[in-house]
Amino acid sequence: MDTLSDHIKYTTRKIDAFLENYTLGTLIIENGQAFLQLEIGELIKLNDTFIIEVFDGQKYNLISYEQALNTFCSDAPEWHLYAGAECRIKRKAVA
Repeated sequence: MDTLSDHIKYTTRKIDAFLENYTLGTLIIENGQAFLQLEIGELIKLNDTFIIEVFDGQKYNLISYEQALNTFCSDAPEWHLYAGAECRIKRKAVA
């Protein structure tokens, strides 16, 4: 069950994401493809043109698209480690 404190922290992360031009959602891995699922259920198909950061409960950690697809749980090797994690994305800057 979410506490008020958890809700406030999540809302703060949503505001930060907006201010930094990130899109916030849940990382989904399906059929060898990574997606960001938005709160409204919409899926954004990811690729290596996105900056992908997953939340570890304290801070966001940058991962590559390949890491999202190819990092598995050590105790359940068929499960993607980052699948289901809170995630934020934005397009990489074009040079």
